[in-house]
Amino acid sequence: MAAATLGDSSTEMFGPLTFEYTHTLTETKTKCLLCDNIFDLSVSVRSFLMHIFEAHNMVIDSVQDIGQLPKYVSYWRQRFRTKPIEEIIPSLTADCTGHKYFLLSELLSEDKELRHKLKLEHVLQVQETERSDSTFTKPCLFCKLVFVGTRHGYLEHLSTQHNIQLGNPQNLVYVEELVGTIDSKLRDLKCIYCEKTFPDRNILKEHMRKKLHKRINPNSMEYDKYYIVNYLELGKTWKDIEREDDHYAVTRGVEPNADEEYSDWNEEADQITCLFCRSKEENIHVLCLHMEADHGFDFVEQTEGLDFYQKIKLVNYIRKQMHSNRCVFCDTAFESFARLQEHFVAEEHYKRPDVKIFDQPEYYFPTYENDAFLYLIDDLDLPDTS
Repeated sequence: MAAATLGDSSTEMFGPLTFEYTHTLTETKTKCLLCDNIFDLSVSVRSFLMHIFEAHNMVIDSVQDIGQLPKYVSYWRQRFRTKPIEEIIPSLTADCTGHKYFLLSELLSEDKELRHKLKLEHVLQVQETERSDSTFTKPCLFCKLVFVGTRHGYLEHLSTQHNIQLGNPQNLVYVEELVGTIDSKLRDLKCIYCEKTFPDRNILKEHMRKKLHKRINPNSMEYDKYYIVNYLELGKTWKDIEREDDHYAVTRGVEPNADEEYSDWNEEADQITCLFCRSKEENIHVLCLHMEADHGFDFVEQTEGLDFYQKIKLVNYIRKQMHSNRCVFCDTAFESFARLQEHFVAEEHYKRPDVKIFDQPEYYFPTYENDAFLYLIDDLDLPDTS
């Protein structure tokens, strides 16, 4: 079918109509957006799309890109109950027939925001599943080990044993696919950083070692889908976010000129910095005892009732506030770190703010690169065995 237009047939609004959908669905049954017909999307998304097209003159543009189609349909079904459809979305005229159709697409800001929200929810659900799955099995890309455990553990093996750096594990998603992509390149004797091809594996490995190319290229868009930071803000990639706030760390690995920082990655990761001062410890439990004794901040008690991601966001929020010399509780700004510390003590503001303050998408990614506190949050639920 030809592309449809909005009033003026010279202006193309969306591409060829498609009834194909390839996503795996957890929820499968849904009602039509505009009637009570029920469709099982696990059997045929095509039937649902054909129905709304033929019965209601409605088109969902780029439906193949919507990861949670049942939730998307449910939202618009509720929305169309509040107002006539004509007042919510524009009508369009197909070039070849002259018939009017209603188009749900990202041209509508409400639709664009909904798609972004659903995509972010989906990747966070995938990441949480990957994080908790302890049955991940994968041969190492560089040695004979057949790893069994968590994806985080597999990445740690690549990092500590082979110095392969893929970025902050808390920022990664679709890890198995990412590893598969890297494996495919290595099998094709391609460097994962510069994409050059070499005559054999030994020469490739030596090249990657000497050139410090044991990491992915942060400028390659091929890898964007594997990093949560690229899903956080609508229409923005990690580069856009970093340009806006240059104190955020690069979360997709190390910049090409940062060879010294790259080589010291493992040593730095062993040191855990206090959330409120410059004290460092190698044991997360010892550090928490310091924070409780010196700052009156019991991390376990202060985070009781928070889920894993809220704890991550709280740490990133505190880091950002401290970097900006702002109180974590009342958000008052100070001209120096010393004055901020005086304020904390005088006002007894070494405490967690309301959840809504830090439970925001911007705090999903770290303020500082390789913040070891983030890697060890789960350990605080376990007894100290040191």
